[in-house]
Amino acid sequence: MAMTDNRRTVFPVVYFEEEGRVNLPRVVGVIQRTMKRRTDLRTAVFFTAFGEGPALAYARLNRLEPQPQIVAVTFPPTFVVYRGGEPVRPIIAPRVRKFMDGVGIPVLTGRLPWDQIDGCGQHNEAVDLITRALSVFGGSMPLCIQAVLQACDMGRIEVGQRVIGATGDCAAVITASTTKSAFSKQAGLAVNEILCKPRNPTLLYEWAKRQKAERDQGTLELLSENRQEADGQEI
Repeated sequence: MAMTDNRRTVFPVVYFEEEGRVNLPRVVGVIQRTMKRRTDLRTAVFFTAFGEGPALAYARLNRLEPQPQIVAVTFPPTFVVYRGGEPVRPIIAPRVRKFMDGVGIPVLTGRLPWDQIDGCGQHNEAVDLITRALSVFGGSMPLCIQAVLQACDMGRIEVGQRVIGATGDCAAVITASTTKSAFSKQAGLAVNEILCKPRNPTLLYEWAKRQKAERDQGTLELLSENRQEADGQEI
């Protein structure tokens, strides 16, 4: 519940212990609760690699009134990441794409607003600085914001419209803008509220990865001790 007085409005923020798509059901749950209590928010823009977020959101949100609009933004067809030296192309499976087409979820595929351009060194340095700065709020926050910019660039949402931008581990209320006007004083993009995000940057920083490994090891040792105690009591 929000607490409001003349000068402030207080909304809860949900924090996850680690980064990653493991948080997706919780993200969708946060969006569902937010939309239930706030009818002014009726559009969710998901950045998705494989389509699970928009599909899950439709299953959870389609009974709300008025029914929310869901927009999916994904990587361009040329996008490649390397894992273990092998190229991986994240794509939305045909059956998932067919489902989204059937329920009216548009899928926007194209060059992302802050993608680098070969041979444009100054441009690439600038967008790299933007994405690195935004990553301090969570590794997927730059994708969350780019999804909203992309949806606005392609006419799916309006400049100045407040929407919920989301990824697999974060969600925020964002005032939309186009890529061209993202930083303008007249029609710039704004992150109005953070609804949920990872508390620990476990995919972004090595120190956070080490802390997670230590916590996981401690949990395993505690479980092992409890199991040994239980076995001893049974004997």
